[in-house]
Amino acid sequence: MNIQSSGITFVERNSVTPQRYSIETMTGGVALFDYNNDGLLDIFFTNGAAIPRLDKRDPSYWNRLYRNNGDGTYTDITAAAGLSGLGYSMGVATGDYDNDGFVDLYVTGFDKNQLFHNNGDGTFTDVTARAHVDGVTAGIGKAWSITAGWIDYNHDGKLDLFVVNYLSYQLKSAALCHVNKLPAYCAPNDFMGSSNILYRNNGDGTFTDVSVASHIADYVGKGMGVAFADYDGDGFDDIFVSNDTFSNFLLHNNRDGTFTDVAAIAQVAYTDNGRTVAGMGTDFRDLNNDGRPDIFHTAMFGDSFPLYANLGGGQFEDATTKSGLTNETSRSTGWGTGIFDFDNDGNKDRVHC
Repeated sequence: MNIQSSGITFVERNSVTPQRYSIETMTGGVALFDYNNDGLLDIFFTNGAAIPRLDKRDPSYWNRLYRNNGDGTYTDITAAAGLSGLGYSMGVATGDYDNDGFVDLYVTGFDKNQLFHNNGDGTFTDVTARAHVDGVTAGIGKAWSITAGWIDYNHDGKLDLFVVNYLSYQLKSAALCHVNKLPAYCAPNDFMGSSNILYRNNGDGTFTDVSVASHIADYVGKGMGVAFADYDGDGFDDIFVSNDTFSNFLLHNNRDGTFTDVAAIAQVAYTDNGRTVAGMGTDFRDLNNDGRPDIFHTAMFGDSFPLYANLGGGQFEDATTKSGLTNETSRSTGWGTGIFDFDNDGNKDRVHC
């Protein structure tokens, strides 16, 4: 069965403009999750918006939810589910934040972040304002959010929310770049970075921004990917953030509600030749079955995709060349990635796109 006969008709629209705004280069998050608890994975796509209004009044800009019919076909139920969305969307994270047995959605974006509560009846409700997770930071405003992830960082049985922010960038004030006097997309180095956000789940449907108290706000980067794992075996999950043309973060969970960036000490901030790369999608899993989670992330053409092998004792080594990834990936560009045992042979495989 091909994609046309599957019923999936989604086409990403990034609203390319003559001005070549940076946001046009990055849309297209996707999530596979079972929204209706029927045992089948459904598909959610994020989409762009009309520039410069940044709205989705044209349905071709809607985010889309496709219900898995169980026979190789899907049905677009976006309108009925209430998931068309607002603003220029980027990424999506799935998690049951209120422990009601139904998976909820958090959608990140350039101008809007949205938390959609799964009502358990096939519909979702936008509870962003009530939950206090709009991505707005006091004194700074709405950050350009690329992705997010759910993590119970304080072991209270409730999923907390980590939001990854990218460049300090506004359409009205963004510098326009040119190559040979022709409009061109600016490089990330042309802009300052942003700090990320940690929202603590209060257990009553609301969240508290603890970015400052947790020291997450201390670290300014250009985040593109995030993954969680307990890399040092202390029982608390840590956070890896892959940054674009900026040193990566390895945020060690201090078990007291605070985090410390130990990326440089752990040797995952840079490649083995001391360079940064255009870090994008990432995963944090045990690749070699030694019981310790390793770090892999994608990058741009010419970078190669770094692999950091966990040596134990809080230390990693850049195993990119040793594993053959330098030759395999140096002429590729990768946005997302995942590490899974696809063929059930006991060894984890990598996929990237």
